[in-house]
Amino acid sequence: MTSAPFAVKVVGTGSYLPDNILDNFQLYEQEGIRSAFDVERARAALREVEDPDSLSPAEVFDAWSLQLTGIRERRVIPWEEEATTTEVLGAEACRRALADAAMQPEDVDLLIASSVSPSDAVPNMACTIGSLLGIPKVAGYTVNAACAGFVYLIANAYAMIYSRMFRNVLVVSGDALSRVTDYDDPKTAVLFADGAGATVLTPGSDGDNGQVITPPFLDADYSYENLNMRSGGWEWDWEGSPKLRMGGGPHVLRTAINAMANAAKRAVSEADLPWDQIHYVVPHQANLRITRGLEKQLNLPNGRVVHTIDRYGNNSAGSVGIGFDEVLRGKHGPLPTPTHVILTAVGGGYTSGAAIVRWYPEERG
Repeated sequence: MTSAPFAVKVVGTGSYLPDNILDNFQLYEQEGIRSAFDVERARAALREVEDPDSLSPAEVFDAWSLQLTGIRERRVIPWEEEATTTEVLGAEACRRALADAAMQPEDVDLLIASSVSPSDAVPNMACTIGSLLGIPKVAGYTVNAACAGFVYLIANAYAMIYSRMFRNVLVVSGDALSRVTDYDDPKTAVLFADGAGATVLTPGSDGDNGQVITPPFLDADYSYENLNMRSGGWEWDWEGSPKLRMGGGPHVLRTAINAMANAAKRAVSEADLPWDQIHYVVPHQANLRITRGLEKQLNLPNGRVVHTIDRYGNNSAGSVGIGFDEVLRGKHGPLPTPTHVILTAVGGGYTSGAAIVRWYPEERG
């Protein structure tokens, strides 16, 4: 009797969001936002408000934010919590993923992290999280694929496990963009938030629960202007922490939608699955107009594409991992047997990619 072909599978997921909620009205209280926000220009641009002239400046900001991004509120680390870093968020997401996998930190052979906002460049984020988990000697490294970080980590873990270099791989992707956002730029400040998602992957056999179907698809298309952040020490006039710069506009919108749609289509084609067997698409939560645009381009009915940005904001590298964890826990609707979940993302760079996981909900521990 021959054994089933070797495969890579997801055995646990976890996510962590700060408890602190910052809604649009609270965000408008930031002095830099109020000074830079052109209230009358925004008022004139409102399309879905019956009587925009009756709105207060804070109400204009809230309506403008919703129209521009779909965000009502976001999760951010409280300003006074200086000890709460991206690494701390990531470590908590890892603890939850390990608990879900019924594993101990000592079972992890390799830890891979992704972020654009770690508190330290050295030691790298993976090593720091390993220390926070009580496994300071675990092998670990960090990648920067911006908002596509989680999908890139799934691909890294897949390759490491498939090559037999490592067995139990813990991946964690997250950001604390509240620490690198320019709060003098309303169009950028309204978007970004904090959070992390983690997943444990191990060897398995074809047909196992949590199988990553076919190698993940990765791609890139270089662009500096639309999203960038200089590293500390490379700007002579730099003051304070590095700031994220985002150009925005229709070109970014189209590029993000097309990149995630193309990656998802490529993954589905490689997996040889019909679209009616794709139950959930978990995209990077860049902007509600982008995730709605993806829904339209993929021609999927409401509920198949996951949207969390209205409540969580844009968590950058954390958003796909957070959404994936919530889907597998049934927070976005029922899970048929089996459930096929596409993870698709686009990030600054541009980086993009997609992966498909097959899940049997009744087999969850």
